[in-house]
Amino acid sequence: MITDAVRRRPLSNANGFTLLEIAVVMVIIGILTGGGISLMRILTERKARNATADYLQQVRTALVGFAVDNGRLPWADGNGDGTADTGTTRGTLPYLTLQLPPSDAYRRTLNYEINANLAANRAVTCSALRAGLAGRPQVVDADGSATAFSVAAVLVSAGPMDADSSGDVFDDLTAGAFQGNNATGTPAYLRHPPVQDFDDLTAYIGGNELSAEVCDDLDLAVNNNSSATVRVFDASQGTYLGNIGPGGTASYVIISATRIEVRDMGGNPVTSTPPTPITLAGDGATINIP
Repeated sequence: MITDAVRRRPLSNANGFTLLEIAVVMVIIGILTGGGISLMRILTERKARNATADYLQQVRTALVGFAVDNGRLPWADGNGDGTADTGTTRGTLPYLTLQLPPSDAYRRTLNYEINANLAANRAVTCSALRAGLAGRPQVVDADGSATAFSVAAVLVSAGPMDADSSGDVFDDLTAGAFQGNNATGTPAYLRHPPVQDFDDLTAYIGGNELSAEVCDDLDLAVNNNSSATVRVFDASQGTYLGNIGPGGTASYVIISATRIEVRDMGGNPVTSTPPTPITLAGDGATINIP
């Protein structure tokens, strides 16, 4: 026989979970799941950004290596085929010319711009670097001054999205101490940590950095043992370094890999040891005119 006491026994003594307990567990699971998704998204975004930063560094190294080998930076890619197009200073990265992967972690090709004076040859490049770079491209770096400065080359990754909602994945930051437009580079590109309206990644190569890698100096001595005045001609830059009278000696500091000729006053080559024209390299060289 079932008594009233048995009928009034609390449900908490029964086997299993109450509906309230199940509801609490479901809420906890939902919170953990939501937090897990958010954490996964953050980790994924961080991984993509770090991978893109590594790619930018890889590209910088390749550009400097290209300049060391060729005495100049490669032109930009103007038509999207991955190869450098002569005369194009602003476009996308010529990844095939550099033998690099075609895109960053966001599957986009980098924007790339170089100073127009750095794509001819070593002599012109080093002359421009020693004179000090001017003009495009210019960069504002949020790690330093808000004043824009000219650089040898700039690289821009658009980041994960169009953060400034401009319709262009490259962002234009117009507020704050550091401002710049990575869509056009006018008035300057911007290197800046990610903020609400900016998520681009920017890297650049400075003029002094490139000069240290590309422009080695060479001491040239010319001894004129002849009875006539001779002229020393820098064929790489198309300029005369100076005249040397009979029995005279002159010294010049030139850029390694410069092509030198010794001529008479009429512009004709003269006999010398070693014979010229000659492309000089190393730390020093001597030319003797008998």
